[in-house]
Amino acid sequence: MYYPWIKLVHVTMVTTTASFFALRFFWMITRPALLQKAWVKRLPVVVDTLLLASGITMAVMTRQYPLEQSWLTAKVCALLVYIILGSIALKRGRTKQIRVAAGILALASVSYIITVALSRNPFPLQMFFS
Repeated sequence: MYYPWIKLVHVTMVTTTASFFALRFFWMITRPALLQKAWVKRLPVVVDTLLLASGITMAVMTRQYPLEQSWLTAKVCALLVYIILGSIALKRGRTKQIRVAAGILALASVSYIITVALSRNPFPLQMFFS
């Protein structure tokens, strides 16, 4: 009964977090001072908390868990990669070149996560090459 609403929240938060990461990545390249604003630091915490909570809720409601579902395991692993790469891109990278490379790879990770979620296949490109 509540599943469609929780999924809507989840998809909305995925869109929001990916878009806001892309914006912050752009700012890191063009106007890094914007990354220091308080709201820019707080908004991702709120969005990502709602994203994680809705994802866990959906997994529990559908009884689909990582390590039992290969596509969900792939999403969780890619999420960890995205978090690490995003952190390098926005604050931990020592040079701008490292930050840009990490940001591009983080965006690729998000694309992979979304593609896996839509296909429910940990190897989504396999569909095009089979």
